[in-house]
Amino acid sequence: MHYKLYVSRKENRLKQKDVARKLDIHSVTYSRKETGEKEFTLSEAFRLAEMFDTTVDELFGGETK
Repeated sequence: MHYKLYVSRKENRLKQKDVARKLDIHSVTYSRKETGEKEFTLSEAFRLAEMFDTTVDELFGGETK
């Protein structure tokens, strides 16, 4: 699970479907990516970092499956 991403999303009071819409992906696909079942593309990771005003390293760094 991408815990830092989850926390950032919750702190910004966004639902998974809201973030999925901004990434132009299906909400189920986003859910699978947030839980770690699928990988985010590099482009998506950068867009998420920008969305949450952080860096890719801060958002995804130090995580293991």
